[in-house]
Order: sequence, then C-alpha cells, then structure tokens
Amino acid sequence: MAVNPKFTYAKVKINNEYLILAKERMKESKIEGEIVKEFKGEELIGLEYEPLYPVSSIQYPVSSIYKVIPAGFVSLEEGTGFVHIAPAFGEEDLSAFRQQIPNSKFQIPKPVDEEGKMKTPGYKWDRIFVKDADPLIIEDLKKRNLLFKKESYEHDYPFCWRCDCPLIYYAKKSWFIKTTKIKKELLKNNQKINWIPSYLKEGRFGEWLREVKDWAFSRERYWGTPLPIWRCKKCDHLEIIGSRKDLFSQKFSTNKYFILRHGETSYQTKNKDIQIIYPWPESPPILLTEKGKKKIKEAAKKLKNKKIDLIYSSDISRTRQTAEIIAKELDLKINFDSRLRDINVGIYNGRPKKEYLEYFSNRFERFSKRPSKGENWNDCKKRMIDFLKDINRKYQKKTILIVSHADPLWLLEGTMRGLTNEELLEQKYKKIFLEPGHSREIDYKEMPLNQKGEIDFHRPYIDEMKFECPKCQGLMERVPEVIDSWFDSGAMPFAQGHWPFASAFAKASADKQNQKIKPPELFPADYISEGVDQTRGWFYTLLAISTLLGFGPPYKNVISLGHVLDEKGEKMSKSKGNVVDPWQIIEKYGVDVLRWYFFTLNQPGDSKRFKENEVRERFNKFMGTLWNTYAFFETYVSKKEIPNPKHQIPNKSQILNYKSQNLLDRWIISKLNGLIKEVTDYLDKYDIVLAARTIENFVIDDLSNWYIRRSRKRFHPPNLSSKTWAGKETQKDYQEASETLSFLLFELSKLVAPFIPFLSEEIYKNVSCFMFHVSGFSSVHLSDWPKPRRTLINKKLETQMDLVRKITALGLKARAQSRIKVRQPLGNFQFSIFNFQIKNNLLDLIKDELNVKEVKLVKKLSKGGDWQIESEGKIKIALNIQITPEFREEGIIREVIRNIQGMRKSAGFRPHHKIRIRYSSGPSLGKALTKWSDFIKEETLATSIEAGKKLKKVFDTEKEITFPPATLRVTMRAGDQEKLWLAIKRI
Repeated sequence: MAVNPKFTYAKVKINNEYLILAKERMKESKIEGEIVKEFKGEELIGLEYEPLYPVSSIQYPVSSIYKVIPAGFVSLEEGTGFVHIAPAFGEEDLSAFRQQIPNSKFQIPKPVDEEGKMKTPGYKWDRIFVKDADPLIIEDLKKRNLLFKKESYEHDYPFCWRCDCPLIYYAKKSWFIKTTKIKKELLKNNQKINWIPSYLKEGRFGEWLREVKDWAFSRERYWGTPLPIWRCKKCDHLEIIGSRKDLFSQKFSTNKYFILRHGETSYQTKNKDIQIIYPWPESPPILLTEKGKKKIKEAAKKLKNKKIDLIYSSDISRTRQTAEIIAKELDLKINFDSRLRDINVGIYNGRPKKEYLEYFSNRFERFSKRPSKGENWNDCKKRMIDFLKDINRKYQKKTILIVSHADPLWLLEGTMRGLTNEELLEQKYKKIFLEPGHSREIDYKEMPLNQKGEIDFHRPYIDEMKFECPKCQGLMERVPEVIDSWFDSGAMPFAQGHWPFASAFAKASADKQNQKIKPPELFPADYISEGVDQTRGWFYTLLAISTLLGFGPPYKNVISLGHVLDEKGEKMSKSKGNVVDPWQIIEKYGVDVLRWYFFTLNQPGDSKRFKENEVRERFNKFMGTLWNTYAFFETYVSKKEIPNPKHQIPNKSQILNYKSQNLLDRWIISKLNGLIKEVTDYLDKYDIVLAARTIENFVIDDLSNWYIRRSRKRFHPPNLSSKTWAGKETQKDYQEASETLSFLLFELSKLVAPFIPFLSEEIYKNVSCFMFHVSGFSSVHLSDWPKPRRTLINKKLETQMDLVRKITALGLKARAQSRIKVRQPLGNFQFSIFNFQIKNNLLDLIKDELNVKEVKLVKKLSKGGDWQIESEGKIKIALNIQITPEFREEGIIREVIRNIQGMRKSAGFRPHHKIRIRYSSGPSLGKALTKWSDFIKEETLATSIEAGKKLKKVFDTEKEITFPPATLRVTMRAGDQEKLWLAIKRI
C-alpha cells in the first residue's frame, strides 16, 4: 500500500472498528466517527498489513511485501489517501516498488495473464477477463465483511483505438539499449540540426532528449527483424551476432564432412565436344573410365588418413561405382540416398546442353525456373541441405564422406559457406567447383533456407540455426524476441546500402591507427521530412542509432509536418466519419493542386484544417492562371505563326543576354530573375511556404494580370494583320514578346517542378520544343535548377513599374466610383508624385490600361465637377469623367468588338483565322459601324464588314444585342432602343 508522507492521516473509530485514511478525504468519503489520532503519512511507512488475497507463489519474505510504502503520486482528489500498489500493471507503481525493494531478481506477482484473464486458481473469477471479474471480487469482499464502501468515479483509462476494448498495462521483461548513457551526445548532436519549425529543437524534441529513457529494444511478436542474440540452454551464456560472417563462424556440428565428386565417365569423354546431358533413367548404365577409376583409387588413399566413419552416396551408376571403390579401400559400408542424385533437368535429360540452356533467358533464372518434369537449382540445393540436416541430427562426432555430382556438391558447399544465389553464380562463373574424382572438407552450418531454397534470415528460418556454446559446448538457441520496428526505420541511412559490409555506399573502411569505422558515403542526409509525431519515432531513432555509432547527427535539416485535421480542427477518424478520401480529391482536382494547397496553406509544422473549398480556390486561382498562361502561349506562339522558325530563341545563351526594346519585356525578365533568387534563398532556408507563395504572386500578379494583359496586342501574328500593322506593332516586337514568354514559361516550369511535378513537366516539354532545336530535354526533373542573372535585374525599372501599377489601380478605382466601364474611352488623366520622373513608354501603359486619350504627370491636379480625384500615400490622381459624343461612339464600337471576339472564341476560331462580318442595325448604329469599319476589321481580323439581312446556314455563329437608350442617348431619341444583329464566318 502507498501513502503520501506529507498528508495528514486520521485514525477514526466507527462502532467497534478503526479506519485509517487521509483526514481531508473524510468528508468526501462521507465517513463520520471519532478521530482518535492524527499523524503524518510518513509515520505509516513500514506498517505491515494482512492482504485481502495472499499470493502464495511469491518466493520472498511476506513482511517485506505487505507493508506501507511512500509515493508522491498519491493525491487527495479521490479515494482515501491510500493507493493499492500493483507493480506489474503501472509504471509509477513499479517505480515506487523498486525504490523500496531494489532487488532486481524479485519476481513481481502477476495475477493476470497476457490475455487479460485472471490467474487465481480456487476462485470463481479464475480465467475471467479482469473487467468482468470486478463485480465478482466486490461481491466476495462483501460476503467476507471486508468491504467498507464502494463508489463509482470517472478517471482516464486506456482503450484500444481500434475496437474500444479496455486495456491494461502489463510489466514485461525486455532487452534494452542504454541510451541514457549517451544523453549528452544526443543533446549535443541535436544542436547541430536545423529544425523546421525551429521551436521543436528545444521544445518537443529537446524535452524528449532531456528526459531520455533507455530504449526498450525488443518486442514479443512473430514478424520483425530477429534479435540477433543466442542464449545457451545450459549455462545462459549469450552470443550477440553482428554479421553473416559472425553467424557462420560458429560451430554447428560435432561431425566432420567431406565431399567427393564421382570419377570421370565414358559419357564425359565421348560427348566432350557436343556436350550431351546425362540421360535419365540410364540404359545402359554409364560407368567410370579406367582413368576415372584410377583417380578415385588415389582419392581413397588420401581419404584413408581422414578416418572416415560413414559413406553416403548418390545411387546413380557413376556415383555408386565411385563409392564402391572408396568403400572397398576404407572397408566401410555404403549408405545410398536418392537426395544426393544429380540435378534433374526433366525433358532435357540425354539431349544437347545447348537446348537446355536456351530454355532460360539468363543463368540466374536456373535458380527459380523449372523445366518440364525437372527441378531448378533451388530445388536441388534444398534437398541436399535437407539430407545434410538429417544425418547431422542422426550422428555425433562422426567423419562422413558424401559422394555426389558437380551441381549438387557446388550448391551444397556454397550454401554451407553462407553464399547467396548471386554469390553462388559468381562462383560458378569462376569455375570454383570440384573436378571429377576430387574431394575436400566442408563445414556444416544450419542454413536458414526458406521454402524457395534461398538463405533467409527472417523467422522462422533463422530460429532453426542452433550452434555450440563456446563456453560449455551446450546448445545455443536464438532468444524469441524480435527488434523494435523503429530500429529498422532508424537504421535506414546504414541499412539502405548494407553498411558496413557492402560497397554500394562505399564500403566502410577502418583506419589502421584507431580502427574507427567510417559512415556511409551519403551520410548525413541533407534533409528529412515526416509528421510531427515522428519526433519520438523516426526522428529520434535516426539520431539515437547514429549517436550510438559515434557518427553525429544523421540529418542536417528536418521539416516536421503538422497533422491534417477536418474543417472543425478535429483529428480525422473512421469512427467519427470525418475522414476525407484523398483519392477523391485527387480525381477531382489533380494531385498537383492538392500539393500546392498544402505548400501554400500555412507553415509545415502547423496543423492543417482541410477544406475542399480552399483546394478549389487554389485550382481556380493559381493552377488555372498558370495553365491559362501556358494555353495563351500555345494559342498565340506556335511554329506556324512565327514568321521565321529559325529565329525562335535559337539558344539559351541568347535569351539570357538579349536586350528587348520593350519595357514590359525587360521588366518581366527582371522580375523573373529576382523571383529565381528569392525562391532559391527561401528553399535554401527550407521555407517552402514563402517560396510557393512568392511564385504564386509572380504568376498571378506580375505574369498574368500585368505582363500578358498589357502585351496581348503584341502577340497578334504580324504577317496576318492589316495594312496598318507596321505602323502600330512591328514584327520585331512580336518576335521579342514571343521569345520572352517562351523563356518565362521555360524557366518557370523548372522553378515550380518540385512543387507541381506533373504540370511543370507538361509545360516544360511543350515549351522546350519551341525554344530549342536539339534533343536532350527529356524531363524538367532532370534539368538544372535555374540561376538568377543579376545583370538582368533592373530594380529602378521595377520600382517605376510598381508606381505605374499603383497609379492605374487608382485610375480604375476612379472609374469604378463613377460607374464608367474601362471599354468606354475618356479624355484626360493626371497624376502627381513628388520628385518622380517617368518614361513615355510607361505613360503609354497607363494610357492603354485606363483607356484614356491623354496622360500627364503634373505638379498640381485639375479640379472641378468633371474630375474624379483619388489618392494613396504620396500618389494622387485625377480622371476626367466627361464623356463626349465621340468618346461614347467609340465606346459603343469597342462593345461591338468585344461581342465579336466572344463569338470568335465560342466558335472555336484560332487567333490567326480570318473572318467576315455581317450585321443588321438601326440607322444610328449603322452609321457608326461604317465609320469605324477599318478599326473593327483590324481588331477582329476581319476581311470585310457589311450590312445586310439575316441569311440561313451561311454564317458560323450569330448574335443579337440590344443597346439601351442610356448607352446611345446622344445619337438616339429618348425612349428608343436599337438592336444589333451580328454574324461571322471563318474564311
């Protein structure tokens, strides 16, 4: 029993009995009586008591067990201030118990078995689940008048997360690694790691290391990496096996074994050139040549000195004859066994060896592929091993000769040396096998062969390996436990290259002076990433194993990810029904969208409330914008539409060094190089979120909403434009715009490749064929990471462009306040910024963006009823909102052009497709259309625009538009409406 030494306890008289409990618990327990005595809990320590159910199996003085001990975890929140100690079923209980009884050999009583059933012979709750036994025990105590009171109260209790069954803690013996001994090294190595989020270094992970416990290394399971410890059944000596070599160097038998290949046969000499396989069954028998007999007699004389006790032989004629010669010389009896026969090649027996070899695609296939009515090398190996195991169990301290054939003996000897199938085949290439009539000694090993005949160090095969104890010559068997599966995860940096035995990651070499083993070549990792719960799992075991080996931290950087929760912030669970099926989201939006959602949602270490509408937002916002940008490129920049394909960005060097005359081109290239630098810096710091958000802002704000929108007219193919093209846009301008957009998408595909691997690959492959006329661009994921060109970064131009965009934003705000659409031309726009100079090209951008006729930088803005004023910080603008009849007419024409362009798009016309236009309208609108016909044709790639009536089945698409009086009030009578019928046809 445990008490808290600091509490005040009371001895209470109730009738003729006395109760002892914590004084503060009397009222809560509803105990009324005379307090005879008060004392501190420490006065109760050592007091002996009579147990309710004595455990007779305990081999320990009862006076040392049934007594009161101190425990700080005893509280006044519930109970009586006394706690029954069950050291087999609670960590705190066991710790308190061991402090009082430090003898580690003491056998802690366990009245419950590993199935959670009571082990109490003689009681009616014996073999009953512990929770089902509770009411039976209470009833028994009540009958024996030992139950003072019973009550129910709520407290935390463990339940199975799968089936909600109540669980119990259970003390088990385990193998431990003393990680507490390397605590200082663990903390020191942790300081060398860059943690993301950074607070984990000293927080969750640091606290775990500061409170590190010895690693409970073993598990009582069937599957898992076998614990490589063998224990002697006789003297308890332990052997820890560190390698295959260690294991096979053990002594597995008291017997000695010699193998002998049969002598030369007449069949071998006659068929030496054509290589005919031995027939089976033999008719007539194939016997030894005289030379073969002589060789065997010589072998028998040599074997005489080996003191052979037994001869086992294949029962085929050539081996039988060989064994008879040996047996006569050694005066021994022969034991024939069919398992020692030559390999059975089935239908190929007696046929040319060439035919048999052609049956296999390669030599290694002979281990697994069986010819009809035959066997493979693994089959042959397995029967030879089975034979050897049988006679090894049958005999002790005997010298045994085995007479067999080339392949069976090669397989037997190689396997006894612990060779894998690959190593066996390598040995065969080198022709390291017995010649006819030759013999040699082999060591017997208990080989862990699986059902395929392959060496397999997993259970149950490894458990068959039992060897002689080096101390007492008793039998050593592997302990039944397997290794904690977290060891497998933590050993990954070493296990992936079979370190230190294989050379895949540079064979670990030892320094001859200090014998220090070197870590693998790819150690440590640059970075790793997993969920935050891995701080006490994979992250820890990686560090623990590496530190135990003396290699320092196994990773330089670690990104710890927060959990994905449902919309309410609750953990997803099948039982709650709030699990989101990722495959449904991927099918609906694509895996790239889902990846981008997580990259940009919040920092990696934060929990993520999954909301499908936010995934949809990323789909519509960033991914849609990027894809539309690429679609724009594909639509307007193609091999057919570029005037001279030889001038398509001839090589990467030229685009990196060219000087476009267009400010927009120079600005966007400057922004791209700044983006590359910024994203690279963020990724070097492992800040994925800011890197992704920076790319998103560039694609949406800079590339799509400004560069492409302001450059649209430049992408109309010059060779398909009207006669006025040369005066408005040059062929050179089109070429520069095409080159710039091509390069932007090409570099951008590499920049987004780690984030959205599939869309980036699609863009990269399609854009690269426009840019380069050489092969080798197989994948964006095989290309180099882009590098920023600092000479192309123009901060002054970027600053000026930022101001231009702010100015136009204020101008658009002024339009919105006045409810005037951008399609409606206006006259004058003014802006004022202190000490600011601007190029005419940038003024043109403002003019086009705001659709005004004149833009001026002024010191003082105009004011009055026709001016809409807006300001932000140091920037002030004034927009003249007066609409003249001329401006209104142009606005109507631009509305007509917008409708025609929409009709082109809905009809599926490409930008270079020419059309002809027919319309029908009232006189006012017709007069305006005639006046602006050249402008309409130029904007819509029309060869003609003519008035006329509707014609059936002539045009590709048609549309009727109603212009309300408010729109045309200058040219129409009040209350009138004018309808416009439009039709277009591709020519």
